[in-house]
Amino acid sequence: MNPKRVATLHARPLKKVSQFIIQKGVLLLISAIFLVISCAKDDDVEPIDNALLIASKKSTKSHSADMVLTWNKAMQDLYTFPRGVGTPPISSAYTWTLVHLAMHDALNSITPRYETYARVAVDKDADPDAAVAQAAYDVILTINKIPFAPAFVPQNLTSIHSLLETSLNAIPDGDAKTKGIALGHAVAQALMAKRASDLPHLFLISPNTPPDGTQPGEFRYIFLPPAPGGKGFAFPDFGKLQPFFMSKDDMYIPGPPYAVNSPEYASDFNEAKTYGAINSQVRTADQTEIGVFWSENSNRSWNFVARQVMESYNPQSQNAWKAARYFAVVHGAIMDAYISTTISKIQYYTWRPESAIHLADSDGNDLTVADPIWKPLLPTPPIPEYPSVLSFSGAAVGQFVFRHFGDRDNYVINQTSGFVPGVVRSFSSISDAVKENSLSSIYSGFHFRQGIEIGEVLGKSYGDYVFENALKEKN
Repeated sequence: MNPKRVATLHARPLKKVSQFIIQKGVLLLISAIFLVISCAKDDDVEPIDNALLIASKKSTKSHSADMVLTWNKAMQDLYTFPRGVGTPPISSAYTWTLVHLAMHDALNSITPRYETYARVAVDKDADPDAAVAQAAYDVILTINKIPFAPAFVPQNLTSIHSLLETSLNAIPDGDAKTKGIALGHAVAQALMAKRASDLPHLFLISPNTPPDGTQPGEFRYIFLPPAPGGKGFAFPDFGKLQPFFMSKDDMYIPGPPYAVNSPEYASDFNEAKTYGAINSQVRTADQTEIGVFWSENSNRSWNFVARQVMESYNPQSQNAWKAARYFAVVHGAIMDAYISTTISKIQYYTWRPESAIHLADSDGNDLTVADPIWKPLLPTPPIPEYPSVLSFSGAAVGQFVFRHFGDRDNYVINQTSGFVPGVVRSFSSISDAVKENSLSSIYSGFHFRQGIEIGEVLGKSYGDYVFENALKEKN
């Protein structure tokens, strides 16, 4: 079944979403400092009794995933219009990953069913729900203390404060609850301390560095009025972050893009020029909606898909440990997609369609024609083009979810967008959603076809990798 538009409230969403993307671009100009907190030492971790582990695994099978799903839904709501506006996808991916790893680690520091990301002393008597809620809350609040934190966390956290109170009030007072809260604090502290080396790499914008390219095909800055000199490079050092699940940061570096004087490049150029223009005469209304719809935060959009697939199964087949691991891998994979593609983008340093079309007279290709006033449907992101992180992250999540639920692809998915209230797009499979997500970058004017196709190939491979290697079940 082809994706279709199910409902639109009032006016077409393009004007609103364009405004949202511009607001996000302003926030890319703010530099940030990461709050470093102390760490629980690895040698403080108490040994695990194997007999106890076997017995306790049985008890976790029936523990409800409700608390994990409640905090997961709270994150989804936090990054949905209007609260999510202003948090760039790459920096908010960092928050989503740490919050979900905190919930996963909290549960596995009570009953170690899966490998943890960070390590704290196991407390088998801690209440799982108290530990999950407190760990998630502490991570959100810690990141919220970063100067200029709106790039990482929406600033209205009233709902999060209330949710912690509600979550803990629902748990009977007693030693288990007290220990659960203490464990949540410890897990969040250990997790954030493990990422303390991220500090030098989290700044959001680098004015005029790296420099403008000079050769055909090299990245050119797009004028960004709030930046110094009107030029700013977004998240230049995210590629230096330690990956969450990749064994090394250059695992998924693709081969080079087409040469700008090749016929393959010209074909992609002309497609992007025709379909990605703000005033395109060939892009349909549905394709315009696709371009805007998927331009939002990837974590929110793919979390929505992942939840729908999970909820299509009998709820009794899930438990807190399974759900926490599932969402931790989903969001860690998205963050690793940003790390990996940042490395590739800087290595190949390719221009975006907007620059390519403005400067086509100098590209040495007789099959391309310049248009110095061409504008994309949505404002061009200030970072090189190749490959597409939107395609990489969507394909990675899609493949992981596909593998997680036994290689089944046929699901009814009614997808919403955090930036386009009232619009729903329907799919009959995960792969349909993955494909439309990728194509949206052509319709928005962000990418050439090779960039999105390579992104999908990389993402699918990485989805297989995290399914087989990330947070593995203990024997």
